[in-house]
Amino acid sequence: MRPFRTEESEFNKSIAIDASTIGDITVAVSVYAGRRDELDILDSIYRAAENYPFFPFRDKSHDLSHTTHSDFFEQVITANVDRLLTTVHLGNDGSDQERVEAVQSAVLVKQLNPVNTLVILDGNKDKATRFGRAVSGIMDELPPIATCVKSELYYPSSLLADLCASRLAHEIDHPRHCSAVTPETPITKEEFNHYWGPAYNSMINSADEVQVEPITQYRAETVRTRMNCWFEGYMGGGDPYPTDRSIKPIVKYAQRYGYNELAKRLSEV
Repeated sequence: MRPFRTEESEFNKSIAIDASTIGDITVAVSVYAGRRDELDILDSIYRAAENYPFFPFRDKSHDLSHTTHSDFFEQVITANVDRLLTTVHLGNDGSDQERVEAVQSAVLVKQLNPVNTLVILDGNKDKATRFGRAVSGIMDELPPIATCVKSELYYPSSLLADLCASRLAHEIDHPRHCSAVTPETPITKEEFNHYWGPAYNSMINSADEVQVEPITQYRAETVRTRMNCWFEGYMGGGDPYPTDRSIKPIVKYAQRYGYNELAKRLSEV
């Protein structure tokens, strides 16, 4: 498993962020993981999906019904609850959804206070700009940022964030639900009110250019090519992935660290 890298930097840890909106409810979720931890996340998703028509690197949260497949969502979230940090916006204040997500994402990263950790955003440069400007209102330095189009199809940590955000957005429709769900999900404008205003104002008023780490991007059209992008530390986007390379190195890597069942599943792709 190669680190995320540019010509000047390497990152072996990441914070993957995703958000889901149902009606007026927007839930943002961050997943903090080292590169090797992603094996554990991927293994937990495969195990939860054993009896469901769901496959990492192919499917995302919208491909399953929360009513019919609730056990799958619950099992994935429970297995990874210590990796998850969440927050919810209850709406009804006229805020733009994309701006809400940017501020929520900034608040989550502030809570984690990362060092030498890559923040992976699901989307393009516009999302990075909103996020970076929001972060600049509550943090002294911007963390390294990467954008990954359809990140939940490339990275197990992003898929976990997607599954958790979608599940919580379907479960929460009243403040009393925020402490009843798993994981507990504080209301952004209440629990983090001291960050909401500065982050939101900075996002609106700043004209600063936000730098995105120049990590190689590929548009991978198959499960196998997306698996290779994940293993190599590439981001989604850009030109088509050049070839359908072997996944044997990925299978051997999983075996080396004791994930024999995961290796078997990967070898069958």
